[in-house]
Amino acid sequence: MSWYIIAILVAIVIGTLIWLKWSKNPYAVLAIGLIIGISVFSLFFYQSRQGDTSLRVVGYSSKLFESDLVKWNITVQKYVPSGGITGGYKSMNADVKAFKDYLVKQGIPEKDISIKPISSYNQYNNQGQVVGHNLNQSLFVLSSELDKIEELALDPGFIADRGMILQESRLEYLYTELPKLKQELLADATSDALARANEISSSAKTGLGKMNQARAGVFQITEPYSTDVSDYGIYNTSTRQKSISVTLTAYFKLK
Repeated sequence: MSWYIIAILVAIVIGTLIWLKWSKNPYAVLAIGLIIGISVFSLFFYQSRQGDTSLRVVGYSSKLFESDLVKWNITVQKYVPSGGITGGYKSMNADVKAFKDYLVKQGIPEKDISIKPISSYNQYNNQGQVVGHNLNQSLFVLSSELDKIEELALDPGFIADRGMILQESRLEYLYTELPKLKQELLADATSDALARANEISSSAKTGLGKMNQARAGVFQITEPYSTDVSDYGIYNTSTRQKSISVTLTAYFKLK
């Protein structure tokens, strides 16, 4: 609503109050009420005829980047016959400890290796009798030495040599500077939105005012050159090389 229109309405109200104070006419209130009603109606009619004086544009930014941290998730499994679960636990502990020592010898710091407790579930025969137990134990390695972890993950021979089943071996690639990267992308998307708004207003021969509202979309972190998008955002950790993108919807006043 324009300031000069608001000033006119305020002046009408003040003038009305002053006039009512000195007027002795019993129909004065009705007349003044009619005047104010017409003024308000005229104001909204005027506003409805003005149309939308803002410009909405969508800025976009994307970058390719490389992960600087990897998480190696490992789950090993060992089968023991019925009645041998106690020995199975000891054997599993020994095997996992040996695997941890092996990783340390390969240059992985012990602080980067985390081991979870053993879990187990029974195996039954067709008669419903327990015939054995499957023992599972998970551990993960969190490291910035991506090449070394990839080399170890592709060579599961040590686990196989000790009679353990490798149930899972999965690499998750992460990026420690992600918050900073997101800020850079938002700045780039804002600049892109401003450039688009300037281009549109220049072509339409209208003046571009200040940005009065902006709304950032969700970040899409995918494998390079992927077309995948999600309303809730994506964070693909399966690839070392990644692409990140974001949109920013901006609203500008037109002069």
